[in-house]
Amino acid sequence: MPDGKTHDTINAAVLIAVIFGLYYLIWKETAIASGYLNTSTILAFSVSYLFATFFLSPDLDINSKPYKRWGMLRIIWWPYKVVFKHRGFSHHPIVGPLSIVLNLAVVVIALLLIGGVDLQKIPLSFTVAATAGIVLSMEVHIISDNIISKIKSIF
Repeated sequence: MPDGKTHDTINAAVLIAVIFGLYYLIWKETAIASGYLNTSTILAFSVSYLFATFFLSPDLDINSKPYKRWGMLRIIWWPYKVVFKHRGFSHHPIVGPLSIVLNLAVVVIALLLIGGVDLQKIPLSFTVAATAGIVLSMEVHIISDNIISKIKSIF
């Protein structure tokens, strides 16, 4: 398995490639670009991807760097840590990211409602871009774990 620094480096490299790809789609004026991509959605995607890289991870079920980075707020990940066994469902490509996104959504929605934010005024494109950034970051983590594990098993 890659260590925390390696995961951060892999995720950063993937983000750079994805950003170039998204801007290429805008530059080529493809149908997807004209309907969904703009600087705001790419920024929302990128910020959420970086946030997920450093604070969200399938490794929130252990005392990992992302878990420790939450400081006193790591209590919100206690249910996740109790429910998931490391390298089990937390590293499943669908269940792992879905469980983290749902856990985070409950907290964020509660905070937004307490703050008086009208959830219907949040653009759907922002929500989709932010969610995609979070999920892709975790998928890259899971894929890199699998690739490194397979390589190590060969040698």
